[in-house]
Parts: sequence; structure tokens; C-alpha cells
Amino acid sequence: MRPRVSAIAIALLVVPTAFAAPAEVVNVEVRPGVTMRYLAITPDGQPRAGVILLAGGNGALRLSPSGAIGNLSLNFLVRSRERLASQGLFVAVLDAASDHRPGMNGAIRLSEQHAQDIGRVVADVRRRAGGVPVWLIGTSAGTLSAAGACARLAGADPTMRPHGLVLTSTMTTLDAAGYCGKSVYDAALGEIRVPVLVVSHQDDGCRCSPGNSAVGARLLASLSRAPAKVHRIFTGGSAPISDPCDWQAPHGFFGIEDSVIAFIADWIKAH
Repeated sequence: MRPRVSAIAIALLVVPTAFAAPAEVVNVEVRPGVTMRYLAITPDGQPRAGVILLAGGNGALRLSPSGAIGNLSLNFLVRSRERLASQGLFVAVLDAASDHRPGMNGAIRLSEQHAQDIGRVVADVRRRAGGVPVWLIGTSAGTLSAAGACARLAGADPTMRPHGLVLTSTMTTLDAAGYCGKSVYDAALGEIRVPVLVVSHQDDGCRCSPGNSAVGARLLASLSRAPAKVHRIFTGGSAPISDPCDWQAPHGFFGIEDSVIAFIADWIKAH
């Protein structure tokens, strides 16, 4: 199915960086009567790659036609969108599908339908960015969407396949209370056949996403068909002032956003 797309140009958005790039809201029809909306940010010059950002939490940004982000605006990836664009990347900040506006749980994020929806957005971003490779970047619960889509789209039409995958603050661990719900191990990680970068913070206190080397080693081993894979552990940053699973903490790379984003962008451009 060829998605129908509409775009609405919007003014430059106020974000917590000095860089500002042209932005627009794009609507992609991913299924009959169902759309996915994303905020597209275009870098100066020809993009080196495209990246689709998949936020944590319930994944519902409540992105308005004017480009206002009503929810999750301070999520690590969402607030870092301009930083990524400043690295020469075409950035798509993806909202939940129109039939999941209240939000998504882990089962929805890992579903075949969600993966196919993301695949149609991949095709649209690739076209808009001039045919460059398109990567999925997920953070926290967004890693379920990113990993699940990469696994399910491995045999899809080439225009819908992501070129690579970045997982940050990855959902790797379940707790007895059921707070974490799902982990990336509920995705078919062995089906992922693209380069994978895993980024963690050593002091991530969220029970769902510990950032130590043992957790990373197990995850990389499960990515058995990835042609390149690296686990990068960061340290430092600002003292946490939020819940351990929220953005103002190591889980959200609080205070070291610039160095984390620069590393991610460099790795993407090298692969």
C-alpha cells in the first residue's frame, strides 16, 4: 500500500539548544483511515541519514497540526531532536498512530501492525530525505517499538526496511511487580540483520533498563545476525532530580545529552 502523505509547514520550534532547523508536520496514511504523524526536522545541506525517534512512556506525543508536542516533550530523544539535526541527520519525531492516541502498551509496541506502520513511515522518511539510509532510534519503552519493528521488517519491501537500529536505556529487565511489562527479548532479536548500537548509562537506576556491561553483553549476544553491534556505556551528568525512570536522571542521560547524541550520530554516519 502506498501511503498518502500531507505536510503542514510550521515555524521554527523553541527547543533547549542553540540550533534551529526548518520543521514541518507530516501525516502518513499507514492503513485505511489510520495515520501516523511526525515532526520532520531538516538539517542544513543534504542529510547524511534519516532517523525516526521513538519516545518512551506511552509513546503518544499528542503532536498537533501546528507542531506543538503535548506529551513527552522532555523525553530524552524528543528534547534532543535539534541536536540530531545539527549533526546532519533528517529527524522524524514519531507520534503514536491515530487509532492509539491514548497511548501504547508493550504488546502494541511489539505487534506486527505497529511494525508495518513504522515501515511505511520509514519509506516516507527515506523519500523525503533523498534516499538516504533511515535508522530507528528508541529510548526506554520506545526500544520495544524500535527492536520489534526492525525484527519484523527484516523481510519487508526494501523501501520499508530500517538501515540500522539504536537502542538507548533499553528495556531489558522485567520486575516481579510487573512495572516493566515487556522487554526487548519479547522481540525476535535474532531476526535483526542491521547494525545495532546500544547506549546505556552506568548509573541508570530504572529497574527496567540497567546499564551495566553484563546486561549489554547478553543483549549483544542475542543480536546474533547483526553485522555490527556495540554497547556504549556513559557515565557522569547532572545529579538526578526525578524518578529513576524519568528524564531528569541517568535514564534520560540528564546533563550529558550533547556527548551522547554526538556519539550516536557519529556511529550512524560511520555505518
